[in-house]
Amino acid sequence: MTRIVTHRELFSHMIFSHIAIIIPCIWWVFGYNSGTYTSHCVDKLMAITLTSSVMITTTYHYYNECIFHSIEANALIINTLLLNIYMYYRGVHYLYFIFGFGILYILQVTIQKVEKEICPIKYEQYHPYCHYIAGFYVMYCVYLIQSTFTDDS
Repeated sequence: MTRIVTHRELFSHMIFSHIAIIIPCIWWVFGYNSGTYTSHCVDKLMAITLTSSVMITTTYHYYNECIFHSIEANALIINTLLLNIYMYYRGVHYLYFIFGFGILYILQVTIQKVEKEICPIKYEQYHPYCHYIAGFYVMYCVYLIQSTFTDDS
């Protein structure tokens, strides 16, 4: 017996809002790196890991939260931890972490509000805005990482 899994339209707001997250990931994958060979490899591995995590969450939302439901949240948490560890490794100043954690706090509060107070009635309408906040955070982190690369690395 074949089980049919419904999905959202590709250009629905829920799916389309992932562009805000995936663009900084692609920028990082193909972006500048003037470090050593090892630094370059680690950087690109981290970029691909981040991109994969975003693809998991996009797939999760595309299939109406029926696919990857057990790993989506864990993948994002692990990915955020790895991203922050990598930023520390690259030498990003600790003050930037405070602002970044502020963005994450706003994201967490927004997600909780959407899922607990609005969901499921207006989940489809309000949850995509969480993706824009997440996209801003990813862009912020990728920008900080990219700014650590100098020609004398």
